[in-house]
Amino acid sequence: MVSAIITTHNRRDLLKRAIESVLSQTYKDLECIVVDDASTDGTEVLCKSYTIQYIYIPKEESKGGNYARNIGVKISKGKYCAFLDDDDYWLPEKIEKQIALIQEKQCELVYCGRKMETVYPDYNVFTNILPDSRMCGDLHKLILQHFCSTSSTFLILREAIVEVNYFDEALKYWQDYELTIRLAQRGPFYFVNECLCVYRKNIYDTYRLTNNFFEWEKAVKYIYNKHSDLYKGLSLKEKLVTKTQKWKDAKMRCEASGLPYRKAYYSLLLIPLKILNFFRNVSILKL
Repeated sequence: MVSAIITTHNRRDLLKRAIESVLSQTYKDLECIVVDDASTDGTEVLCKSYTIQYIYIPKEESKGGNYARNIGVKISKGKYCAFLDDDDYWLPEKIEKQIALIQEKQCELVYCGRKMETVYPDYNVFTNILPDSRMCGDLHKLILQHFCSTSSTFLILREAIVEVNYFDEALKYWQDYELTIRLAQRGPFYFVNECLCVYRKNIYDTYRLTNNFFEWEKAVKYIYNKHSDLYKGLSLKEKLVTKTQKWKDAKMRCEASGLPYRKAYYSLLLIPLKILNFFRNVSILKL
């Protein structure tokens, strides 16, 4: 069995799409769990119209998204857990194709490509994002330098999540990335090279955490401190790649948060990388 765990807060209309994408999966040995983090918009009424498991967290007990995800894992009955944010949704064959791969490889985590749905005031734009070919197999060092994917693309052995002590509830940002750091120390990752999940990006959504740059910055420092022993084991070049990953994300978040001066600062930090990539591409073309 696969336990599909959806966490939500005041996104009733988008949640409907997410739930129906779970119930429409071609893989049928599946339970759907919605963990509602103190919604006030009629989410409970919506959820009770479906044959799913609904858990409500009162406002006074709310402790953030990771706390909600961990509740979902703890009550789940499946051998595997798959996570879905309330504003994302799955394509019908996602779980079927991931189950086939995770059983073939006998691994603990598989993921897939995703379609980025960028929301503008008058229209949406869809962009396919396939997995990086490097992010496959033994990633115990490479995961420190590059993101793997987002939580809505993951299928993970439930026992592995429990043994690494769940999502870190101290984090509000990069929480799925931090979990993959711990899981990658246990064994290899594999991916289905198809876009089987739609990831929604709407910078105008008041519930999005992405725009809060300074809290994100604290979270990144927390992750680096938590895994300092792993980062110390990287070479100088690998450490620079790790920093570059942070700078790229920082630039994007500064833009979303309306921080032009900080965006300019991170843009300057990325100039040496752009020059290096330019000459690398020229060399490839010559070959």
